Amino acid sequence: MSDSAPNSAALPIVDGVPPQQSADTKRQLSAALFSAFLPGAGQLLLGQRRKGIVLLVVFVALISCIFPLRLPRSFVALILIVWTWLGLSIYALCAALLKRRIPPVRRPSKWWLLSMPLLVYVGFNLIFTPLFLVSGFRARKFGSSAMEKTLLTGDQFIIDENYYRNKPVTRNDLVLMHRKDYQTVKRIVAIGGDTIEGKNRQILLNGQLVDEPFIQHALSQGSNPEQDSFGPVTVPAGRYFVMGDNRDVSLDSRTPDFGLIDAQAIVGKPLYIYRSPTKGRVGKKLY
Repeated sequence: MSDSAPNSAALPIVDGVPPQQSADTKRQLSAALFSAFLPGAGQLLLGQRRKGIVLLVVFVALISCIFPLRLPRSFVALILIVWTWLGLSIYALCAALLKRRIPPVRRPSKWWLLSMPLLVYVGFNLIFTPLFLVSGFRARKFGSSAMEKTLLTGDQFIIDENYYRNKPVTRNDLVLMHRKDYQTVKRIVAIGGDTIEGKNRQILLNGQLVDEPFIQHALSQGSNPEQDSFGPVTVPAGRYFVMGDNRDVSLDSRTPDFGLIDAQAIVGKPLYIYRSPTKGRVGKKLY
């Protein structure tokens, strides 16, 4: 009786790894990739139905916070959504990549572990960014001193392009607006039907003195007499009189070259600063 007869039940070995184990490793890598883009999908691929459903439900809830709920109108909500999203993606990816199997299978290469942040970053931007834009939010950077101290040069802020679809433009609103071939931020000082006048840097609206705690004057009185005193101007319906908060350097409705703006020129409403070279300004609401 020969002791060298082949064992028909034995699995062939390829490069030291049984085919089943190699297939399991590839399945884990595929599950990790799916998890980076759609948390929970990788777990479903690996047969972890309960965990996959829970992760998918949380992920769908995060998506609904952006659209249709549009919670990023608040800076705090935006930060919570972003960090929860990233944490969920990292957890789902790691859980798929490091899942233990019986019998044990060869672990994926350490390079897959090092690539996790990149995979999560790509997955986040491919889904979050389009949702953010579809919801009407945009990021802008301010490049002048005309709105100090409300907006400083280099401040990056979020605007809501859908804000005025269901709300009227009101006095003191900050608005992002088109002006010729550029966009800028100004403050609505007078609306259709108002009569506005400037006297020695004081603003009279319909004959009443206006309190403006948000403005500043960078120059001494008399340096720009045409801006210190103007009008009276009666604003037609559907048009707006706008001014910058840094009154001495702002080009706005006080000058004939700028004039009144139409309702169609308003792009959206600035909400908050999300990045700034000036310390302490991140998260500031824009009023």
